Amino acid sequence: MADLRRRERGQILLVAALALAVIFVALALIVNSAIFSENLASRGETAGSDDALEMRGMVETNVGDAVRIANRRNYSSPSELNGAVEDAVANTSGQTEYQEVRRGRLVNVTVQSTTEGVRIVQNDSSSFADDSGATNYEVVGGVKRVTDDNGTRAFRIDATSIDAGSGTPFEVKVNETAVTGNGNANSWRMQIWTTAAGGDTVHVRTLRNVSGSTTQEACEVTVDSDSPTYRIDVTRGTIDDEPCDALGTASGGENFHFGSGTGVGTSDEYDVYFRNASQIQGNFSMVVHDDGGLDLPLVGGLPGSDQPYETDALYDVTVRYEYSTANMRYETDIRVAPGEPDV
Repeated sequence: MADLRRRERGQILLVAALALAVIFVALALIVNSAIFSENLASRGETAGSDDALEMRGMVETNVGDAVRIANRRNYSSPSELNGAVEDAVANTSGQTEYQEVRRGRLVNVTVQSTTEGVRIVQNDSSSFADDSGATNYEVVGGVKRVTDDNGTRAFRIDATSIDAGSGTPFEVKVNETAVTGNGNANSWRMQIWTTAAGGDTVHVRTLRNVSGSTTQEACEVTVDSDSPTYRIDVTRGTIDDEPCDALGTASGGENFHFGSGTGVGTSDEYDVYFRNASQIQGNFSMVVHDDGGLDLPLVGGLPGSDQPYETDALYDVTVRYEYSTANMRYETDIRVAPGEPDV
């Protein structure tokens, strides 16, 4: 065996170390290149997905607008309602596809199904008493939930006057249909009042009773003094566009949305009542699900007839949304029920 001198052995070690260093640097470059390429690919996929989701949001907004407009204008029959929404969706789909195809994107929206409903309206700015003058009455009964969703949506109050004091405030009460009389079990109640006649501050208190146990939440909102009305969006959970915990999810996480607490017993149906209806004046409207079993005690008819009144409406619409590019395809069904609370 050759007798290696100490200096020669050192040179061999130095060369080996340099070779290892070159190998490690090359490996690092390879790994970094792979990570960089993967990041670019991920960013490209995310960008495409973001575009598809952004367009989905626009489609949902447009379909919701079509449903709202059809319910206000095309209420003579369910077939007229369906035709109006289908035409609006087809027009929206065609215009959107024309705009997007120039960018290499194909968008298609088609109506899959609709759910019938009833729109209950008062628009004569009077008190909320019914046509006979009754201040305590059933607005609608036998409202059935829609596949575990609420069954009432777009319930909005535009009040021109709310009486002061909380002794006998205007109240909206929702009872589970199986609960008879004026009992509070499995019920939801919303009370509205102001602290002074013509005052700017609106108070809302919600009492939610589940199987005999009651919890409550309150909120108050000071509205714009220049506004002629108090805008209370009951199912959206806002007053003058400001969130109200008493109509939504409280800070402790408990659900006080419209109708929460009902439907937990033997029935998934509920009835809606007004109490002390002379304590408030203005207009209101709501849309309820109609499965053919609604109890509608109010006078049916057209705008300008006895108040409040009912007309045919669409409760929800399901559309098929398709979005395609050269690199991706996204398809889904979108259920649109504008103003449905999270219950």
